Amino acid sequence: MVVGILDFGGQYNHLILRRVTELGFRGGFLSPDEPLDKVKQLFDCLIISGGPWNIPEDLPRTGNAINYILEFPGPVLGICLGHQLMAYAYGGELVRDLPEFGGVRVYVDREDTILRGVPREFVAWESHNISVARQPRGFEVIAHSDTVPVEAMVNEGISRFGVQFHPEVRHTEYGLVIMKNFLELCQHA
Repeated sequence: MVVGILDFGGQYNHLILRRVTELGFRGGFLSPDEPLDKVKQLFDCLIISGGPWNIPEDLPRTGNAINYILEFPGPVLGICLGHQLMAYAYGGELVRDLPEFGGVRVYVDREDTILRGVPREFVAWESHNISVARQPRGFEVIAHSDTVPVEAMVNEGISRFGVQFHPEVRHTEYGLVIMKNFLELCQHA
């Protein structure tokens, strides 16, 4: 199984790949301009990473990311910008809020596949100007914070998962658990 990591040039992209390999899986970067057919051939699941852009105004800079989210047949995890793109692609509502950079207390609303083994509250690392104010139809909110109503969302029927925070950084408690849960899902997809 190979995990594709969409590289938007965000500050934590190499950490995502490092965590994937530390957890015993193979991963590789892909550019947002790769044709979808090639991506389907190379990877079994995708992680849509964070990056420096704001949605919707910077949408043209994200290349084929929306197509990957909507049409990739395997599981997809959106992190930060990837989470926002996923919400946007499926019709959720984004809002420009006060920038957050640092630790935020996250409250788990429902322990599901990616939050399995995570306590009801944990501290996560955030770095964003835009957040998801309302999840898309068909998605369930599984975590929130005092300032962000959709810290994590899931649509298990189509294997789409999104988190506003960065599970790949050591400052996020249980981040490796969350990533491992997603990667195990990929393995069984």
